[in-house]
Amino acid sequence: LTLPQSIGRSLDLSSLTSAEGLTLPQSVGGTLNLRSLTSAEGLTLPQSVGGLLDLRSLTSTEGLILPKSIGSSLDLSSLTSVEGLILPKSIGRSLDLKSLTSAEGLTLPQSVEGFLDLSSLTSVEGLILPQSIGDSLNLESLTSVKGLTLPQSIGGTLNLRSLTSVEGLILPKSIGFSLDLRSLTSSEGLTLPQSIGDSLNLESLTSAEGLELPQSIGGDLNLKSLTSAEGLTIPDTLNCVLICPLANNDINILKEMCKKNNKKI
Repeated sequence: LTLPQSIGRSLDLSSLTSAEGLTLPQSVGGTLNLRSLTSAEGLTLPQSVGGLLDLRSLTSTEGLILPKSIGSSLDLSSLTSVEGLILPKSIGRSLDLKSLTSAEGLTLPQSVEGFLDLSSLTSVEGLILPQSIGDSLNLESLTSVKGLTLPQSIGGTLNLRSLTSVEGLILPKSIGFSLDLRSLTSSEGLTLPQSIGDSLNLESLTSAEGLELPQSIGGDLNLKSLTSAEGLTIPDTLNCVLICPLANNDINILKEMCKKNNKKI
């Protein structure tokens, strides 16, 4: 297979399982689809890819040299180790590393304009996150974030659904979509953002003592394990559906609070 030195639009090699004998163009203006490639042996990628670079079936970084610039997303969703991998300084949209279990040796770009999927990471050791994430950040397997600095702003969802302790947790000042803290059982030491664009999931909280809710929540507020309304203050500006099946002796109190503030329960 002989390809031109430059391709202005996309290049679909999605059925290719081996790069042996393949000479790719020096630049691809659109998407480069190599989704079935399982090994980087013999693979020389273009210096720049204007769209998506799809390497979703690669399980090893051995011999892999990525382009200096990727205009859209980078899919490395099957990689379990990033040993020796140098990521581009700039990724125009999303970065998918969903199978990665350790951040050892991982150097992330300073900015990710789309989502960042690190959903299999079980430890924050060695993890330095970008300063800004334009869309969602998935850290759903982490049970502790002690030592981790989260971005100041997340444009989409922040998924921390396995987190059981808020020790060391400093949440972004703003979250554009949802915040998932469904495994937290205590709000002690928890400081929530002032604004959450969609839903807030605190479904395992059994007490509202010390809980300060954001001034603005755009979607559902899930407090379904709450057994008492004591200490729960609903801000006047809160505009959401409250999921909170309290014990009978407290449900009337909560209904009155919601009625006064035009909330649904």
